[in-house]
Amino acid sequence: MAEVENAPETPQEPAVSLAEVSEVEFDPAAGRTSQNDGEAVSEGPSLDDLQAELQQASTALRTSEDLRQNLNVQLDDAEARVKAAEVALERERVGRRYGLPDELMGFLRGESAEELAAEAKTLAKYAAVGRSGFGTGGLDPTDSNDGGAVGRILRAQREF
Repeated sequence: MAEVENAPETPQEPAVSLAEVSEVEFDPAAGRTSQNDGEAVSEGPSLDDLQAELQQASTALRTSEDLRQNLNVQLDDAEARVKAAEVALERERVGRRYGLPDELMGFLRGESAEELAAEAKTLAKYAAVGRSGFGTGGLDPTDSNDGGAVGRILRAQREF
């Protein structure tokens, strides 16, 4: 017999019957749907696996937040040390520019170069009062051997 090409197809029955559908159960503890014959219908992570993954993620988040806070504290400390070093360097520069001795450098107060310069000008006035043209003490190199301080020292040594 010859087959007709345009003949309608006969409906086929579904692969799963209604009786088999009633046998499918959902196990909420396992987080999957399974059939009574032990074959798994959908394989997905279990609830315990998801909770463990959530716990790991929250632990990682807390750790990263702690690290971020620690880094911010270290950054603030480093910035404070850099600022203090910059101020100390500027204090040294200004003090040298105005000819202050090392003992007076600690008396320079201020954060900016202008404030330090004003302090240095004031301190330089008082630092210059005690200085002579040749130093702060000792012999005057312009004295000759026959007179002045050198002559007095030499004569005093001869008398002993």
